[in-house]
Amino acid sequence: MIMPLSVKNQSIETSGITNDYKEALCEFIWNGLEAHATEININFYHNAAFGVGKLSISDNGDGISYEELSDTFGAFLASKKNLMSLQMKSKANKGKGRFSFITFARSAKWITVYKSDIGMKEYEIVLENDKKEIINCTGPKVSVKRETGTTVEFFDIHTLTMENMSFNMLEPMLLKEYAWFLYLFKNRNIRIYVNGEPINYEKYINTKLSEKVIKTIDGVKFEINLVVWQESIKEKFCNYYFDSNDAVKGKETTTFNRNTIDFNHSVFVKSEFFDNKDNINSQLESEQVSLFTPENDKKNFKILKSFIASFIEKKLGIYLSQRADDAVKKMIEERKTFPIFPNDAYGRMRKRDLETVTKEMYRIEPKIFYKLKPIQEKSLLGFLNLLLSSEERENVLNIIEQIVELSPEQRRDFSDILKKTKLENIIESIKFIEDRYKVIELLKSIVYDLTEFANERNHIQKIIEHHFWLFGEQYNLASADQRMQKALENYINILYGENDINSILMADVEQERRMDIFICHSREIETSFETSLEENIIVELKAPKVPLSKKVLRQIEDYMDFVRKQPSYNSEFRRWKFIAVCKEIDEDVKSRYEAFKDKGKIGLVVQVDNYEVYTYTWDDVFKSFELRHAPILKRLKYDREQLAEALLDEVAGDEGREKVNALTEIAISAVENVN
Repeated sequence: MIMPLSVKNQSIETSGITNDYKEALCEFIWNGLEAHATEININFYHNAAFGVGKLSISDNGDGISYEELSDTFGAFLASKKNLMSLQMKSKANKGKGRFSFITFARSAKWITVYKSDIGMKEYEIVLENDKKEIINCTGPKVSVKRETGTTVEFFDIHTLTMENMSFNMLEPMLLKEYAWFLYLFKNRNIRIYVNGEPINYEKYINTKLSEKVIKTIDGVKFEINLVVWQESIKEKFCNYYFDSNDAVKGKETTTFNRNTIDFNHSVFVKSEFFDNKDNINSQLESEQVSLFTPENDKKNFKILKSFIASFIEKKLGIYLSQRADDAVKKMIEERKTFPIFPNDAYGRMRKRDLETVTKEMYRIEPKIFYKLKPIQEKSLLGFLNLLLSSEERENVLNIIEQIVELSPEQRRDFSDILKKTKLENIIESIKFIEDRYKVIELLKSIVYDLTEFANERNHIQKIIEHHFWLFGEQYNLASADQRMQKALENYINILYGENDINSILMADVEQERRMDIFICHSREIETSFETSLEENIIVELKAPKVPLSKKVLRQIEDYMDFVRKQPSYNSEFRRWKFIAVCKEIDEDVKSRYEAFKDKGKIGLVVQVDNYEVYTYTWDDVFKSFELRHAPILKRLKYDREQLAEALLDEVAGDEGREKVNALTEIAISAVENVN
């Protein structure tokens, strides 16, 4: 049968049919989906000329009813499907879609199976590019097939190549067009295949953030789907409203079109509330809701919009929290704008505090950090760190409010973060001091009560290796109980990344001597000439029963002399501190204190250029700790005797060397909490 095409007002050539093969393919796929198909197959093979030899698109939809053919194929610009079916596609093709093949083929043939009153029927339809006004179709016949569906085959294909029809090329295009549809109707298990390979909407939609909720307002149910896109989309972020038959009744932009966030999203709302409410889009865009009558509908629609805004806000918070983690990580690792903290318990505690507050600021308003230059970002973070570490901590909120306007909820959340992190810091500080004081008490027991059983190598040194904070927070442990050469190798390797020291160290028998502790750190110390020095520390430890005599002092002076002889270490921009620690100091060594009394440095006994030697008793070390932590210790009101007794009770059954070994192990294990 030959059916003439009824052309209304426009010729086919000037009707606006797409000339993009991708859009053309989409038109045929939409036809299948609008016919309620759950499976679409695009199949093709390549010819010898690297073009497409054969192409077909098949679906398992309702098919094309022969009895209604004149109202579908025979009526150009008046497609019946678009009047009665999904209407959820972005553009209604109004019957033009079936002619879109002309952009890449000479003719197309439809083989369709539909369900009639007497069973399954099948027939064919042919359209040709040079005879667009004529539709050739066969008469319907009884089909042996048990399922409805339509297959479109294309002939004399041109412009299509292996490259532009590859899966890697087609999938992104198909996802941009259909990902939302596949996601919204995932309960129908709709699939689109390219040569047997399915496209995956999860590549285009963030399924972890996307969510469907049901909201009932005044007895009316609203099905709300928030779709969060993995990539940016051309369209504005909109709320789309559909009636119970899936027909689009209107759309309006959401209130979250923030250019600095990239929270790409769309909201699809389906409800019988929108049934029989036509042409509402123009009124939505003009922020009018007068179309809703009675008055109660107007109120319910406002409630719906408010709920959607809160729903998006919640998801936005989750999204920004994830983004905040990445943003702060980049500040630390890539941009190097984050303040540097000491690698001790207190330093790590302050770092966590700044990270938490910075992430919350980013979550509340990313614009604060948007397009900041590194120096600006570094200054902002440095300023914030100073505030958090001072009595002005609570003023952080006031300053943020002067930069951006916070909602009551945002203000409450940010205030809670400041209070929470402050409380966490207080708790950690208490634990931090408790653990350190525990180490002090253990050392006191070993040094004073178990003197005859303790030695420097197995007890004192092992504890100090794990708790070098006793000699200053600013130092990092480089080596312990290693020969001088190995210690200096570690020094160079840690600070400068050099491994081969043999070529720069002078041969010296003193290299065979051992240092008990070698602590180094290239911290900057300002001088009167506005330059910086690098400070290092070497500690010599002796068993508690060994007094600090001239012999011990001579040993550490030998360490100093060795370092001074090394050309690679004698820069004027290095400062070295050598410390000897014993239970007691004899009078000959103490007599040297007087010579350096005017320097105001307790324990100083030798000073040569940038090299200094100090001698301390263990009581000096313990007292120094108490003075540094005096303000906190007073507030905590430690019962020192009770703490000491509790520690000793842990090894109450041990005696002598077994007891000192046990106390040493307890002190070493405390490093888990301190460091």
